[in-house]
Amino acid sequence: MTTTLRPGSPEEVGMLPERVRYARELCARWVQEGHTPSLSVCVARRGVIVLHEAWGVLGPEEGAPSLKADSIFPIMSVTKPITATLILQLVEDGLLGLNRPAKDYLPELSGDGTDDILVHHLLTHTTGYPWHTDPPMLEHAARKQQAGFKLPPCPETQHPTIHEWLSLFWDGPRVAGVGQVMIYSAHNYHLLGEIVRRLSGRGLEAQARERIFDPLGMHDSYYVVPARQSGRVVQRAPEIPFGDPDNPILPCIGSRQWQETPDANGGVFSTPLDMTAFGQMILNRGRYHAARILSPAAVAAMTRDQIPGIKAHFFNKVVAHASWGYGWAVESPSKWPYFHGSLGPPGTLSHPGAGGAMFWIDRAHELVGAYFEVTTRVTERWELLWNFDLFQNAITAAVDD
Repeated sequence: MTTTLRPGSPEEVGMLPERVRYARELCARWVQEGHTPSLSVCVARRGVIVLHEAWGVLGPEEGAPSLKADSIFPIMSVTKPITATLILQLVEDGLLGLNRPAKDYLPELSGDGTDDILVHHLLTHTTGYPWHTDPPMLEHAARKQQAGFKLPPCPETQHPTIHEWLSLFWDGPRVAGVGQVMIYSAHNYHLLGEIVRRLSGRGLEAQARERIFDPLGMHDSYYVVPARQSGRVVQRAPEIPFGDPDNPILPCIGSRQWQETPDANGGVFSTPLDMTAFGQMILNRGRYHAARILSPAAVAAMTRDQIPGIKAHFFNKVVAHASWGYGWAVESPSKWPYFHGSLGPPGTLSHPGAGGAMFWIDRAHELVGAYFEVTTRVTERWELLWNFDLFQNAITAAVDD
């Protein structure tokens, strides 16, 4: 029998109600004290939703409406587990091999060492491609454009912005050998999104709608937000991180421009409840309601450390053991500043998103949680100064069996 989400009480699933209530009070306080203007959470254990609420406002303007539990957030890199799911579905369909060269599917890839890049390396960020705002990528794009780069025609099912990105970086620079180190890079997932588009024959929104969103009842989740739903999207002030509408590399992540860009790396908009349903599907080993989204074998492959012993370079810091699956960070003894709580057991799955989205699956405690805030501060190393880790601790401490 498949576990599906339903409202209920903490006592039903072995959680202390006073502890869950305290976690709720923390969230309310963080908004009241000005840590964040907008915060929405959803937590479920064994399919029972024990906390689902929102605090704050929908946007920064005077008189902005109150945030609702079903307000839609740009979840940015929390997109990656969803894109990885689309990739694993193609594997199950017999259309894609993770241990085959990426060039089998993307023959435009060029440059020294690219023959050695497998689809596996794209999923685990072990291709050697740097982050898209790092100097090697920016300098590469500038050189090509100064040399008179001509953009080829855009395919019918591709978005012009994504097409331009791919065209600029088919021969993009790499800063490490294939498989040597995990370097977190958006380019890897742009390439994976293009594999999905080519093998499915349609855009990411259409593919995800049929294969993930509708079967899971994720009706408030989109790679492309319809205009009629745009008013539900959380907005942020232009002076806080990821809110600048004039940023040439990443315009305001709540903007209509971003809502219309089906970015496989960070383009999904969603709600905490929808993402909790996605997480419950993973806990169910790929099934939810009557739908089989992934096979148990695919879930097992996605959620184990696929690069044991490999270190990570992650936004100007080095972590001894990356511990990364296909689209997931897998909790290990390595410590990532501000990244995780302190009480999560090994094997807990998670993924952060720029701007303040975080999503986790604690398999040992059968917990799924989504914490979406508008983060107002980052460190010099672009670490989010959010309160996710504190919230996760409070929720984990509520488990009483």
